[in-house]
Amino acid sequence: MKINYIVRLLLLTVIIAPLCFIACKKDSAPANDGMTQLLSFGPTGANPGDTIRFFGNNLEKVTEIDFENAKVASNKFVRQSSTEIYVVVPVETEKGYVTLKSSTGDVKSKTEFNIGIATTVTSITSTARPGENVTIKGNYLNWVTAVTFTDGKVATQFVSQSLNELVVKVPDDAQTGTLVLAYGGTDSSFVETKDTLHVTLPMATGFAPNPIKHQSNVTIKGTDLDLTKKVYFNGVPNAITNFVSKTATELVVKVPDSTETGKVMLEAASGVKSTSQVDLQIILPVVTALAPNPIKHQTNLTITGTNLDLTKKVYFTGAPDAITTFVSQSATQLVVKVPAGAQDGKITLEAGSVKSSSSMDLKLVWPVATSLSPNPIDPETDLTITGTNLDLVTAVAIQNADPVKTFVSQTATQIVLKVPKGVAEGKVTMSVLNSTVTVLSNDVLKINGAVPPPVVAFPFYSDAVTSNWNGWTGGGWGGTANYGNTNPVRVGDKSVRIDYSGGYGAPMQLGGASVTIAPYTTFKISLYGGPGSNGLKVNIGINNKDSYTINLVEGKWTDYQIPISQLTTDAVITDLILKEYNGSGGFTVYVDAMGLN
Repeated sequence: MKINYIVRLLLLTVIIAPLCFIACKKDSAPANDGMTQLLSFGPTGANPGDTIRFFGNNLEKVTEIDFENAKVASNKFVRQSSTEIYVVVPVETEKGYVTLKSSTGDVKSKTEFNIGIATTVTSITSTARPGENVTIKGNYLNWVTAVTFTDGKVATQFVSQSLNELVVKVPDDAQTGTLVLAYGGTDSSFVETKDTLHVTLPMATGFAPNPIKHQSNVTIKGTDLDLTKKVYFNGVPNAITNFVSKTATELVVKVPDSTETGKVMLEAASGVKSTSQVDLQIILPVVTALAPNPIKHQTNLTITGTNLDLTKKVYFTGAPDAITTFVSQSATQLVVKVPAGAQDGKITLEAGSVKSSSSMDLKLVWPVATSLSPNPIDPETDLTITGTNLDLVTAVAIQNADPVKTFVSQTATQIVLKVPKGVAEGKVTMSVLNSTVTVLSNDVLKINGAVPPPVVAFPFYSDAVTSNWNGWTGGGWGGTANYGNTNPVRVGDKSVRIDYSGGYGAPMQLGGASVTIAPYTTFKISLYGGPGSNGLKVNIGINNKDSYTINLVEGKWTDYQIPISQLTTDAVITDLILKEYNGSGGFTVYVDAMGLN
C-alpha cells in the first residue's frame, strides 16, 4: 500500500513538473528589470514558528517582511538570496496580506497569508458588573473573532486584543456562566473557558420602613441596585418598572395595593432574579374587639383595633357582598352596619386587595323556640311558641302552609299565632327581622288528624340522598333540583324541590348504583304538588325505563306505596328518575320519604 502511494505520488510529480515548466514558459515571468518581484510564498496554513519560503526575483533587495501584526527584519531571515527568502513565522502573526519592503519599493502579496493556530485560555476575570470589562488571558487571543456569553449574547467588538490578552465589555443583559471564544486561522474553531464569569446581580439586604403600608414608598437597601430593571412584590402579579429613585445602594419604589408580606425579587437586564434576604412586612388592619357581640342584624357594629383606617372593605360571614360604606372610620375604630345576610363567624377586613380576619367570631342574635304548645295541635287553633328573642321573628312557617306573618301576639319571649288549615307535621321555620336567614324550632310540631309520615325501611332520601344509594347524584335535564329544600317537608327537615322547565325533563337523577332489591317488595315516595300542578303527570323511571305514572295532587303531601314488580323485574336498581310526563313543564313538585320497604 505504501509503495503504491509513493509510486503514484512520483508519477503525479513527473506529470505536473513538465506542465509547470510549460506553463511558466508559456506565460513567461516578467522580465527581470531589477525590481523586486514576489511570485509565490508558502505553505499557507503554517503554524507560528514554522519556516516558510518566499520565491521571486531580486529578493536580495528585501530589507523587511511585514506580516499582519508582525514584522521580520532581514537580519532575522533564515536564508536570503536573489530568488528565495526563508523566514520563521512570528507568533504574533495574524491572517492578512504580506508586504515585502525593499529598496526598489514595497511588494504586497495578492493573497492573504493564513496560519493554523489553537487559541487557549488560562484565566478570566471572576466577577464583573454588566458594562464592566472582563480580561481574558491565554495564547493566540489575537485570533479571537467573537466572545459568546452564557445566555447567547455575542460580543465582536473588543476593548483591546493582543496575543496573550483579550479585554471585552460585559453586555447589559449577560448572565453568569462560562465564555465561548471563536477564533480564526486555517482550522477555525471554538474554545470554552473552564472558569465561570459571575455577572453581578442587584441584591436587596433590607427595607425601610419595614413594616410598611400599601401605596407608601419603600427604600430597598442593598448592593448594585442600579442594575435593577424590575421589582416583584409578593402577591403582585405584575412587575414594577417605574421607580421613584435608583442608586447602587438604594432603590425607592411605591408598594402596590395587593402586596402581601414576603420576599421581594429584583430582576436585572438579563432576566435573572435575586431574592431579598428578609421579608417586607405589610401593615394590615387588626381587629382586637367587636361590640356589641352578640349583635342584631341591621344595627351598628363597632370594630376596635389598629390601622383600621386602611380598611377598604368589610366582609361578614354569610353575606354575599362586601360592605364599602362605613358609619365612621379611624385608625383605631370602625363602625359598620351588620348586613341582613350575616351569620355567625369571622369578620374580614380588606386593605388594598389583601384581607385579614378577626381572631374572634361575631355572634348574631337569633330567635330560639324552646317549646311549642299545645303539641300536638288542631289546625285553626292558637299555637304558642315560647323562647328568646322572638321579637325578631317576622314570619312563622308550618309544613304544607304559607308563612304566617300576622300574629295574635308577640313579645321577646312568646309568639301566639293561628295554625292554618292543611298543615303537616314538621319543624316550625321562623324568618328573622332584617335577615335573609331562617331558624328552625328544635321540636317537631305534630298535627291532630294529620296522616302520620311514612316509615321507609331502606331510604334513598332522608333530608339528603343517603348512603343506601351507592351511586351518584346529579346530572338530569329539563329543569333544576334542590336536594336541601326546607319547606314543605314530609319527614325530617328537608325535601327535594324539582322545578320542571321543559317537557319530559328529569332534573332529579340518581345513577351509577347497584342496589339489590331483595328482600324489599315496595317502593315508597311522597309527592307534594306545587301551584298549578293538580292533575299533571310525573313518571317514576327505573333502570332507563318509564315505569310508573302518577297524577299529582296540588297543595298537599300524598304518600305512594308501589309494588316493585310494577316498576321493574330487575334484581338490581341502577338508576332512578322522576320525569315530567305532560310534555310542557312549568310546574314544581316536592319529593320526600323515598326508598324501599
